[in-house]
Amino acid sequence: MDSYRVLFLTSSLCSGGAENHLLNLCRFLRLGGHEAAVCTFSPVEDGLETSLILEGIELNRVPVRSLRDVLIPGKMTKLKRVVERFDPDILHAHLFHGEALAWMASRFTAAPLVATRHSSGLEFRGWRGMLAGLMRRRYGALIAVSQGAADEARNLGFREEALHLIPNAIDTERFRPLEDEERRRLRIELLGRFFPGADEGTPIIGAVGRIKAVKDFPLLVRLAVRFGAGEWPGISPKFIIFGEGGQRDRLARLIEEEDARGSIALAGYSDRLERIYPLFDIFILPSRSEGTPLALLEAMSCRVACVASAVGGVGEAMGDAGMTVRPEDESGFAAAIRTLIEQPRERAELGRRARVRIMERYDIQAWGKSILDVYGSLLGR
Repeated sequence: MDSYRVLFLTSSLCSGGAENHLLNLCRFLRLGGHEAAVCTFSPVEDGLETSLILEGIELNRVPVRSLRDVLIPGKMTKLKRVVERFDPDILHAHLFHGEALAWMASRFTAAPLVATRHSSGLEFRGWRGMLAGLMRRRYGALIAVSQGAADEARNLGFREEALHLIPNAIDTERFRPLEDEERRRLRIELLGRFFPGADEGTPIIGAVGRIKAVKDFPLLVRLAVRFGAGEWPGISPKFIIFGEGGQRDRLARLIEEEDARGSIALAGYSDRLERIYPLFDIFILPSRSEGTPLALLEAMSCRVACVASAVGGVGEAMGDAGMTVRPEDESGFAAAIRTLIEQPRERAELGRRARVRIMERYDIQAWGKSILDVYGSLLGR
């Protein structure tokens, strides 16, 4: 079997969907006997650096605060050294600044350029879209994780033969349901940690993701207030958000202002999400925009009933194995949560169908092979 040397270039290593996608791909390549290295342009330490280092994946830093920084003496020299030392077969870019700097780095190697687009309608608007259109001719392939991302790239001028729709995937052995007794014990611990005194049967509504505007976590605060105030008697779930991000402090202030601390908690970052998702009764994704969200796939793989905004690749991922709501539709989310709490059999059936759907359609082995096929086609192998 051919082996590849792949240098990934990214503007972020925070614990978000695009970044975890990159980490999963590095793991897949290494397990298959390939070499993977990462070059991050982030000016700060984002969080996933530790995971890369612990797993033996080469990590390089060329800190860049904006594209203007490439004019700083030594920046391009440092990037050239990274490329020439690793001597990649493939340059694979993620996120806007990763794509722009990979385009510049391609001058230092004959390796073909690949980009992965993780969302639509967010990163490539305005002048960014114009620049992406100018850079497209140098890219041999573009992988889109959702139909929306593929359509956006097509509208920016990417050739049809260069576009590959490859939705995200996950390790279904890692993200799987827990045994009943273990789940019960860990749920009691989780409730006791964030909501002391809560009954062990209290429904847990969980969310996972970067705390940023597009995720619309303030909607969850408003939902927590409504359920906590007894708007629906006998239904009083607790909401927990796992993740960090630039708007955490603002979200925390909103929780204080709404006096919602007894109903919703910010749990922070966790690197053991495979033991968190199965504790949720319902997973909720209120985003205003998405590609194919990894957090949703992970929750589905853990047999959790999911309620999500009907955006991006969410509908493609869920099919009939979850409930979708219009983004920002607070009443729609409240009704879906109420239905699933009041109808535990339907909730369990949605979770069962979700697990089956992920195992059939989003397993990481088929996903990784599809990406290897893209590499092989560019290299004529």
